[in-house]
Amino acid sequence: MHNGRLDDAIAQFQKTIEMDPHFYFAQSSYGVALEVQGKLPEATVQYEKAAAMSDDPVALGMLGHAYGIAGRKDEARQIFDKLLQLRDQKYTAAYSLAIAALGLRDRNEALNWLEKGYRERDGNNLNQIRIDPLLASLRGDPRFEALAENIVPAREFGASSK
Repeated sequence: MHNGRLDDAIAQFQKTIEMDPHFYFAQSSYGVALEVQGKLPEATVQYEKAAAMSDDPVALGMLGHAYGIAGRKDEARQIFDKLLQLRDQKYTAAYSLAIAALGLRDRNEALNWLEKGYRERDGNNLNQIRIDPLLASLRGDPRFEALAENIVPAREFGASSK
Protein backbone atom coordinates (compact mmCIF):
# COMPACT_ATOMS: atom_id res chain seq x y z
CA MET A 1 0.00 0.00 0.00
CA HIS A 2 2.77 2.44 0.91
CA ASN A 3 4.46 1.77 -2.42
CA GLY A 4 1.35 2.75 -4.36
CA ARG A 5 0.44 -0.82 -5.28
CA LEU A 6 -3.11 -0.40 -4.03
CA ASP A 7 -4.70 -3.17 -6.07
CA ASP A 8 -2.12 -5.65 -4.76
CA ALA A 9 -2.58 -4.38 -1.22
CA ILE A 10 -6.35 -4.67 -1.45
CA ALA A 11 -6.10 -8.21 -2.79
CA GLN A 12 -3.82 -9.14 0.12
CA PHE A 13 -6.09 -7.50 2.69
CA GLN A 14 -9.06 -9.41 1.24
CA LYS A 15 -7.15 -12.70 1.50
CA THR A 16 -6.10 -11.90 5.05
CA ILE A 17 -9.66 -11.05 6.06
CA GLU A 18 -10.89 -14.24 4.41
CA MET A 19 -8.42 -16.19 6.56
CA ASP A 20 -9.31 -14.27 9.73
CA PRO A 21 -12.41 -12.06 9.51
CA HIS A 22 -11.80 -10.84 13.07
CA PHE A 23 -8.34 -9.41 12.38
CA TYR A 24 -9.28 -5.77 12.90
CA PHE A 25 -5.91 -4.44 11.74
CA ALA A 26 -6.43 -5.97 8.30
CA GLN A 27 -9.95 -4.51 8.22
CA SER A 28 -8.72 -1.00 9.03
CA SER A 29 -5.74 -1.24 6.68
CA TYR A 30 -8.08 -2.40 3.93
CA GLY A 31 -10.14 0.70 4.71
CA VAL A 32 -7.11 2.95 4.27
CA ALA A 33 -6.32 1.41 0.88
CA LEU A 34 -9.92 1.87 -0.23
CA GLU A 35 -9.93 5.47 0.99
CA VAL A 36 -6.75 6.21 -0.95
CA GLN A 37 -8.48 4.83 -4.03
CA GLY A 38 -11.29 7.31 -3.46
CA LYS A 39 -13.77 4.67 -2.31
CA LEU A 40 -14.80 6.39 0.91
CA PRO A 41 -18.14 4.59 1.44
CA GLU A 42 -16.42 1.21 1.14
CA ALA A 43 -13.55 2.39 3.35
CA THR A 44 -16.02 3.57 5.98
CA VAL A 45 -17.58 0.09 6.10
CA GLN A 46 -14.13 -1.40 6.79
CA TYR A 47 -13.41 1.19 9.49
CA GLU A 48 -16.79 0.46 11.09
CA LYS A 49 -15.97 -3.27 11.14
CA ALA A 50 -12.53 -2.65 12.62
CA ALA A 51 -13.86 -0.31 15.31
CA ALA A 52 -16.63 -2.77 16.20
CA MET A 53 -14.25 -5.69 16.69
CA SER A 54 -11.51 -3.89 18.60
CA ASP A 55 -11.10 -1.40 21.39
CA ASP A 56 -8.03 0.06 19.64
CA PRO A 57 -8.53 3.84 19.64
CA VAL A 58 -6.69 4.11 16.30
CA ALA A 59 -9.43 2.11 14.59
CA LEU A 60 -11.97 4.47 16.12
CA GLY A 61 -9.92 7.47 14.98
CA MET A 62 -9.92 6.12 11.42
CA LEU A 63 -13.70 5.86 11.57
CA GLY A 64 -13.94 9.43 12.85
CA HIS A 65 -11.67 10.51 10.02
CA ALA A 66 -13.90 8.86 7.42
CA TYR A 67 -17.10 10.24 8.94
CA GLY A 68 -15.66 13.75 8.91
CA ILE A 69 -14.48 13.53 5.30
CA ALA A 70 -17.89 12.17 4.30
CA GLY A 71 -19.57 15.21 5.85
CA ARG A 72 -20.92 13.29 8.83
CA LYS A 73 -19.54 15.96 11.17
CA ASP A 74 -21.75 15.19 14.18
CA GLU A 75 -20.70 11.54 14.20
CA ALA A 76 -17.07 12.52 13.63
CA ARG A 77 -17.22 15.00 16.52
CA GLN A 78 -18.79 12.34 18.78
CA ILE A 79 -15.89 10.01 18.01
CA PHE A 80 -13.34 12.76 18.62
CA ASP A 81 -14.98 13.50 22.00
CA LYS A 82 -15.05 9.79 22.85
CA LEU A 83 -11.33 9.55 22.08
CA LEU A 84 -10.70 12.49 24.42
CA GLN A 85 -12.65 10.69 27.16
CA LEU A 86 -10.74 7.47 26.54
CA ARG A 87 -7.47 9.30 27.22
CA ASP A 88 -8.68 9.74 30.81
CA GLN A 89 -9.35 6.01 31.12
CA LYS A 90 -6.56 4.24 29.24
CA TYR A 91 -3.68 4.77 26.88
CA THR A 92 -5.08 6.37 23.77
CA ALA A 93 -2.59 7.24 21.06
CA ALA A 94 -2.57 10.92 20.20
CA TYR A 95 -2.40 9.77 16.58
CA SER A 96 -6.02 8.56 16.83
CA LEU A 97 -7.12 12.08 17.76
CA ALA A 98 -4.93 13.60 15.04
CA ILE A 99 -6.55 11.60 12.26
CA ALA A 100 -10.03 12.21 13.67
CA ALA A 101 -9.24 15.95 13.73
CA LEU A 102 -8.13 15.75 10.09
CA GLY A 103 -11.51 14.28 9.24
CA LEU A 104 -13.06 17.33 10.87
CA ARG A 105 -10.79 19.49 8.67
CA ASP A 106 -8.99 20.91 11.69
CA ARG A 107 -5.35 20.89 10.58
CA ASN A 108 -4.12 22.84 13.60
CA GLU A 109 -5.76 20.42 16.04
CA ALA A 110 -4.37 17.47 14.07
CA LEU A 111 -0.88 18.92 14.24
CA ASN A 112 -1.25 19.57 17.96
CA TRP A 113 -2.10 15.91 18.51
CA LEU A 114 0.71 14.67 16.26
CA GLU A 115 3.18 16.80 18.20
CA LYS A 116 1.74 15.46 21.44
CA GLY A 117 2.19 11.93 20.08
CA TYR A 118 5.81 12.72 19.36
CA ARG A 119 6.32 14.02 22.91
CA GLU A 120 4.63 10.86 24.23
CA ARG A 121 6.98 8.74 22.09
CA ASP A 122 4.19 7.16 20.08
CA GLY A 123 6.63 5.62 17.62
CA ASN A 124 4.33 2.80 16.60
CA ASN A 125 1.88 5.22 14.99
CA LEU A 126 4.27 7.96 13.93
CA ASN A 127 7.13 5.96 12.47
CA GLN A 128 5.45 6.09 9.04
CA ILE A 129 4.68 9.81 9.19
CA ARG A 130 6.28 10.50 5.80
CA ILE A 131 4.22 7.86 3.98
CA ASP A 132 1.00 7.58 6.02
CA PRO A 133 -1.81 8.21 3.51
CA LEU A 134 -4.13 9.56 6.21
CA LEU A 135 -1.64 12.34 6.88
CA ALA A 136 -1.12 13.26 3.21
CA SER A 137 -3.12 16.48 3.49
CA LEU A 138 -0.55 17.82 5.96
CA ARG A 139 2.48 17.32 3.74
CA GLY A 140 4.11 20.58 2.81
CA ASP A 141 2.90 22.33 5.97
CA PRO A 142 6.03 23.71 7.67
CA ARG A 143 4.90 22.54 11.08
CA PHE A 144 4.23 19.02 9.80
CA GLU A 145 7.52 18.90 7.90
CA ALA A 146 9.45 19.98 11.02
CA LEU A 147 7.76 17.21 13.01
CA ALA A 148 8.42 14.64 10.28
CA GLU A 149 12.05 15.72 10.23
CA ASN A 150 12.30 15.04 13.98
CA ILE A 151 10.78 11.59 13.55
CA VAL A 152 12.36 10.42 10.29
CA PRO A 153 15.02 12.81 8.99
CA ALA A 154 14.75 13.28 5.24
CA ARG A 155 18.35 12.15 4.72
CA GLU A 156 17.53 8.82 6.40
CA PHE A 157 14.18 8.47 4.67
CA GLY A 158 15.74 8.98 1.24
CA ALA A 159 18.62 6.64 2.04
CA SER A 160 16.30 3.83 3.06
CA SER A 161 14.52 3.87 -0.29
CA LYS A 162 17.72 3.33 -2.31
